[in-house]
Amino acid sequence: MNGQAIQVSVRALVGFTVFPPDILPLSRSLMELGRDAHLARQQDSPAKAEIMLSWSQKVDGLIVRVAGRMDLFDETKSPPVIEEIKLSPQEAPQAPAPEHLLQAVCYGFMLCERDNLDAVNLSICYVTREGQITAEFAERWDKARLSAAFFELLYPYVAWQKRLMTHIIIRDQHIETLPFPYESYRPGQREMAEQAYTAILRKRRLFAVMPTGTGKSAAVLYPALKALKQGLSKKIFCLTARGTQRIAMQQEINRMILQGLRIHALTLSAKESLCPMEQMRCHPDVCPYAKGHYLRQPAAMHEAMDTQVWDSELVREMSDRHQLCPFEFSLALCEIADVVICDYNYAFNPQVRLTRIFDNLRKLTLLVDEAHNLPNRARDMLSGSITISQLLGFRREAGKLHGRTSGIYRALSQFIKLLPQEEHADYTPVKTGIVQLLDALGTGFTPGTMHLVRDLVSLNNALARASEAPDYVILNNAEMTKGALTVLNLNPAPHLFEVTRRLSGCVYYSATLQPLSAMRQLLGGEPEDACLSLPSPFPPEHLLTMQMNLNTRYAAREASLLPAAQAILALFSARPGKMMAYFPSFAYLRAVKAVLEESNPDLPLVVQQPGMDEDSRVRFLDAFIRDEAPVLGLCVLGGVFAEGVDLPGKALCAVAILGVGLPQVNELRNHYRARMEEVMGDGFGFAYRYPGMHKVLQAAGRIIRSENDRGVLLLLDDRYQQGDYQALLPLHITPNRVSSIEDITQNARAFFALT
Repeated sequence: MNGQAIQVSVRALVGFTVFPPDILPLSRSLMELGRDAHLARQQDSPAKAEIMLSWSQKVDGLIVRVAGRMDLFDETKSPPVIEEIKLSPQEAPQAPAPEHLLQAVCYGFMLCERDNLDAVNLSICYVTREGQITAEFAERWDKARLSAAFFELLYPYVAWQKRLMTHIIIRDQHIETLPFPYESYRPGQREMAEQAYTAILRKRRLFAVMPTGTGKSAAVLYPALKALKQGLSKKIFCLTARGTQRIAMQQEINRMILQGLRIHALTLSAKESLCPMEQMRCHPDVCPYAKGHYLRQPAAMHEAMDTQVWDSELVREMSDRHQLCPFEFSLALCEIADVVICDYNYAFNPQVRLTRIFDNLRKLTLLVDEAHNLPNRARDMLSGSITISQLLGFRREAGKLHGRTSGIYRALSQFIKLLPQEEHADYTPVKTGIVQLLDALGTGFTPGTMHLVRDLVSLNNALARASEAPDYVILNNAEMTKGALTVLNLNPAPHLFEVTRRLSGCVYYSATLQPLSAMRQLLGGEPEDACLSLPSPFPPEHLLTMQMNLNTRYAAREASLLPAAQAILALFSARPGKMMAYFPSFAYLRAVKAVLEESNPDLPLVVQQPGMDEDSRVRFLDAFIRDEAPVLGLCVLGGVFAEGVDLPGKALCAVAILGVGLPQVNELRNHYRARMEEVMGDGFGFAYRYPGMHKVLQAAGRIIRSENDRGVLLLLDDRYQQGDYQALLPLHITPNRVSSIEDITQNARAFFALT
């Protein structure tokens, strides 16, 4: 450990030991006021502004470098004056806040060291936005006093850093000898691992098609850990679209820990799912976990260092024992974790992005699972919308709680008046109204405040981006009592490029990332970024794919109901077992279900319903795994049972897919199509065909999950005969065309007879 160096800013050094005790809502308006106050005061003062200071020395075996910028420095005075500027609260303070004073103390010590001074004058100056001084606290400090205070801050920080470094040394020793977690590589797995390592080494992106059964999680995590040991990366983020997809990565980490890996792995869950309060209100006046949280957190952090896996259960248990906000505790653990498993949002969403990580640490590696989901998710992250009905409903509740003369009610009324207007180029009044409404919402609590604040912030940020980039369309169909203002992102590629361009490698992988070159472009990749397409590791004769022409387009839906039901029954009756049928919509599902039940009232159906809770989902899947009784599941493409569901062996032996999964045609989707045609070509492909076929292939991937699985896939749509759709099918899905219902039954029976 001797000779290793650490760097820390003055603000971070002080903040490690001295900090406000409570979790307080982040106020963007206060941050802007603070910046304005700094600038105003600096412009009014003859002293020099933003002067860099640094200090470096070996402390307890570590080379420590502390650096920061003095707000103001007047070297013409004797002794010289260091001024720390802070935004004044409404009531002028009677004494400087300890953390403010100690920042100035650090600068004073470093200045004395640099210029061999005996003393400095420290001034803590509280000012208004306009730079007017409301309180000033000035004091002369000699070098000995400065040194004592500085090292009183430094020693605990160095001790903590030494503990973190000790973990890294032990971690790296174990990674060095860590074997691949399985006895041998599956076909394509070694090649994927090599390509992933190369992407991290070269700080590039990799786009990979990895079919089901390739062993995706191990193939990307293992090389990322090896790169972590070699210093090519400092932290690994495993990003997923759904909570269920985190399980595979968690299982791989647990497997490697059993084989000797020493690591800190955090699963970062959403704030709403972690909050122990009946009603989530993040304010110390109403939440006992927010009150004094930061005073209790250090003890929990030290305790957590003795555990390797920081999953949601452990975070909740420790937070309850130490009376901490579990989400804020998770964010603190995130800073010291080696591997973080979390949702896309925490890396890509501007509103919830982990700025404490991504703005301060460039050596990050992203492993993006099921990456075909990211473009749609990214567009949602970059878009914003507010509805008149939402605002009216919230105003109604605010009126009941606070009265119609309250500031919240009046701000809502004023903002609603701003929206019902024809489309125009200048949305400055709307943006100003959002800021004013956000300030008003902070003056009192109304149920639903956090959701409204989130939507307002998203809308405001989207409006700001729309004024600077051509990849947006603003749709204003707001009226006095209905409608909405929507800012729609049409091309997420520039944002995804910007997020990943300075990182230490980004691996996008999915079983359905076709066509690779187009998806590379859409995900913000460059021509220099590698593409890899791996074949299925399973014998092709284990899957029988049949295709029957059927017009499932919306205009022909009514005529397709009977032949669709007959085809599903033909496949199910070939060998009654476990079968899924996937539909392009719930409406189509219900219509075919009615025909199926009329044809066969005793059919053992389980049916997906909109908005199923976790218990309902478990009961649905239990019908496929609890026994070998025949069951026919009816589901929607792109739903919870079409991705991330593992039903190996006899739990699923046949799948029928109706249609090609195209998204619903609407105004928003057509705006996207037009923009994609303009910037990338093939607007229909990007807007409709690619996302539709991604859903089809995800559903098809439920059949063959292991080396011993065998199954039948039935594609019901005439478009599978078209070249544009055939080109998106992987090699292991080769449709055999059938022309009749009888052919389906005969071919399926002949296939199953071989098992």
